[in-house]
Amino acid sequence: MHPRRLYLRLYLAFLGVLLAVVLVVGAIGFLTGRPFFVAHRGGPRFAAHLGRMLPPPSDPAALDRAVADINEELGMDVAVFGPAGELIAAAGNPVPRPDGEALELARRGPTRIARGVIAAPAREGGLVVARLPLPEGAARRAVIRAVLLLLGALAVSLALVYPLSRSITRPLEKLTSVVEAYGRGDLSRRSGLGDLHDEVGRLARSFDEMADRIQAARRAEKELLANVSHELRTPLARIKVALELIDAPEESVRRRLTTIGEEVDELDRLVADVLTATRLDLAALPLRKVHTDLALLIDRARLRALALDPSLPIDLRVERGLAVEADEALLSRALDNLLDNARKYGNGSAVEVEARREGDDAILSVRDRGPGIAEKDLPRVFDPFFRGEGVPGVTAGFGLGLALARRVAEAHGGSARAQNAEEGGARIELRLPLSGVRAADAARAG
Repeated sequence: MHPRRLYLRLYLAFLGVLLAVVLVVGAIGFLTGRPFFVAHRGGPRFAAHLGRMLPPPSDPAALDRAVADINEELGMDVAVFGPAGELIAAAGNPVPRPDGEALELARRGPTRIARGVIAAPAREGGLVVARLPLPEGAARRAVIRAVLLLLGALAVSLALVYPLSRSITRPLEKLTSVVEAYGRGDLSRRSGLGDLHDEVGRLARSFDEMADRIQAARRAEKELLANVSHELRTPLARIKVALELIDAPEESVRRRLTTIGEEVDELDRLVADVLTATRLDLAALPLRKVHTDLALLIDRARLRALALDPSLPIDLRVERGLAVEADEALLSRALDNLLDNARKYGNGSAVEVEARREGDDAILSVRDRGPGIAEKDLPRVFDPFFRGEGVPGVTAGFGLGLALARRVAEAHGGSARAQNAEEGGARIELRLPLSGVRAADAARAG
């Protein structure tokens, strides 16, 4: 099938609009009678015709009969003046004698000397003057005709141009929304406009092909990252075993080995976060949902955090009986990351953990009492490896903890949010559906 050029569609459509307007104007003129202004524009020519057909002033009887017939048949007031301007014959209502300038102008040729009054030379130096009949309401009908012509042209233009504009802009609007969604990170969106056979269809097909290539490349990158992360865990485990087997006699050496072990543990957690986040993105990590008591889950996370930092004060505010259907291991990992983030950026201050019900959702939040997050950085704190300005100078952490926490919440059909608390510090919230199934599968498939 040959492609239909967009410019050709526009060109033919506007030609059709012009043709339709002409037809409408002609139809209205035919239905309402000859336009008022056309009759007046032909008045001088009619006066010239009268001047040629009237008998000469030398035959007054024939001239009177002709003037009377014109008045009776055409409804016109007629007067014939002689060479000196004297009245020779008249019929109908009196017609005023033209003044000197108008009289001289009329003798040179047919003309309009006043509104609705025409004049033309007659035989033997005479002058015929006639008042055109103006039917009652003629002016009003002329205005109505003009309005009808305008409304008809607008109606035809609207009836033809609006569908044309919508046929052009509708696929463009759809393509724009798809591109915007794609720019927000929804790599699965496609235009669905590939069956169009014009420039818009060609653009849509090019976009879909580009999106397919980018999505395939991103998937290959994530699979490579997952494989590399998995392979890194084996040498890390060997290093940890080797460190535990070293029996250092000196206290300074043992302290250095302990520091190395802590760094290896941190690296192992980082690799585990990368592997988990990548598998969640690839939908390769199935959720093993069980009935999870949030109070028990939070208490275990508190004990793990105290094992890393026994001096860390942790305040718990958990609503009793609150439970969700969730993958307990993944949710524990997300909560550990939130606590670890609060520990790092809270400057040793108390960390507050809260779990409450809000409508059909469970809200799980962790708040520190540190400097908070810059307002311009709030929308990006969940981006992998993001570290905004003004963050305290700490060496631990690589910006994956919050990204993984959000991905775990989304895998369960929930969401994550970062905000600054009114009393100071930052609060990170995970919103989980109490049903545990709302949109979870759809979120993982996307």
